[in-house]
Amino acid sequence: MYLSAERLALANQTIKETFDQCSIAWQAIPNWDTRDPGQARVPNDIVNKPGFVDVKLDKVDFQLTLAQAEAPTPDTLLAEVIANTAKLAKSVDENVLAELYKNASVTKIPASPPPPSAQLNDILTELIKARAGIEDAGYRAPSCLITNTDGLATMSSLNSGDSALRPVLKAANVNSLHRATKIAASGVAAGDGLFLMLGRRQLMAHGSAAQASPGEEPVDLAVSVLPSLEVVGEAAKGEIEVSVRIRFALRIKDASAIVAVLAS
Repeated sequence: MYLSAERLALANQTIKETFDQCSIAWQAIPNWDTRDPGQARVPNDIVNKPGFVDVKLDKVDFQLTLAQAEAPTPDTLLAEVIANTAKLAKSVDENVLAELYKNASVTKIPASPPPPSAQLNDILTELIKARAGIEDAGYRAPSCLITNTDGLATMSSLNSGDSALRPVLKAANVNSLHRATKIAASGVAAGDGLFLMLGRRQLMAHGSAAQASPGEEPVDLAVSVLPSLEVVGEAAKGEIEVSVRIRFALRIKDASAIVAVLAS
């Protein structure tokens, strides 16, 4: 043990708060704490198709010096922890969003001739169709929309001096918007706008999905190890090998609530 119980508890609290602030998946998808750190599989909870999903480990390894671990104040320790927790959140988001896109019903919109408003109208039409399909499946609460940088730029384009973003979100019944640099693992070219919509049964404020009940939702995260610090042991040159880790399974219980629009 290279960290005192007090210092380890402070690090874990900082990791939790940082992960909450940095992870799109954590803010957009309800999570279920299995309360079993050794759990390897969880039920998939798909109606009439029972099965199991593997719980996977995602981690970021780094090293601390003894000076950082034993300093009178925890500032340098927490600086290392925060930086690596942000990397962990990015890794989790890329894995989760790519899996959501893989299971989504995707509509592709070809490039439209100028003006740019022509493509925005096409995107709005497809988002409204996506809203209709999600609501018909029973998910009538305001949805969550995750888009990439090009998609956000398109939705924010000016029309008579006003941004089109708010009217688009209202028409699509979206109350939570997130921007991610990378959503799909493949199939999205540079300059393409990607819009990933998640249906919801519960009314959730923006970024508050972690506090919502996962049982009613079409997608959730089953978490066996919450974001936390693991002290591994002594490394080369007397440094301490540590990891920021999380063990979770993405459970897609109803793929009809996941719709994607890809605009070339």
